[in-house]
Amino acid sequence: MHLIIENPLLVGFVINDAYVVKRRRVSRVDWTRALAKVMASSEQLKTQTALAKKSGVAQSTIGRILRGEVDPQSGNLERIAKALNVSLAMLAELGQEGEPVAATTDDLKLVERVERVALISWARAAAIADASVILRPADGEEWMPRPKHSGARTFALRVRGESMEPGYQHGDIIFVDPDVAAGHGKDVVVRLGDCNKVVFRRLVLEDELEYLKPANPNWPTKIIEISASPEARIIGVVIGKWVEK
Repeated sequence: MHLIIENPLLVGFVINDAYVVKRRRVSRVDWTRALAKVMASSEQLKTQTALAKKSGVAQSTIGRILRGEVDPQSGNLERIAKALNVSLAMLAELGQEGEPVAATTDDLKLVERVERVALISWARAAAIADASVILRPADGEEWMPRPKHSGARTFALRVRGESMEPGYQHGDIIFVDPDVAAGHGKDVVVRLGDCNKVVFRRLVLEDELEYLKPANPNWPTKIIEISASPEARIIGVVIGKWVEK
């Protein structure tokens, strides 16, 4: 299957079974109007103070955005959108205004962050276990189309080895969302201990214990217990994979 990008800055078409993305002319975004709309409809985040506390963005910065005094940085927009429980793409759509104009370089950089996810190294994934990391363009070996309903911190990894066959083959690209709750039977990416070893396994919850197991019945290491290791961290839940035609 192909993941289709739906965004006013991008349009797709097919050439020889390959999905191609190009940029087109769009309306500029009025972030002041967009933010004011979402705050007005929120039950708990109607005030700058409440939104600042929830998002981690300074109240003074939120006030300047609402007064139209500043072009907000993409990182602040992502944190504000997450606090308001909307996607950044939805926030941008609420702020569309005026006649179509040529997209600026800043517009296109923002869309790259919103509608594409970074394909990162396993070593970089280990660092995500420690904090709410916002991936930067330099982190991505490639940029992949964003799956629908994925969180702002979603990233992609290339599968290594055969432990999760037959569902996941060596070289497949998987999408990992750190903001999805890890439950029994979920496929997860986990950093083991303090050695920064990262594995892709299926999560098993039994009583108060947590285990990881391979999907491949022939894999030699059957079970890894992670509940006994305080350093182990579930980095994120696998929400899908990219499959080329």
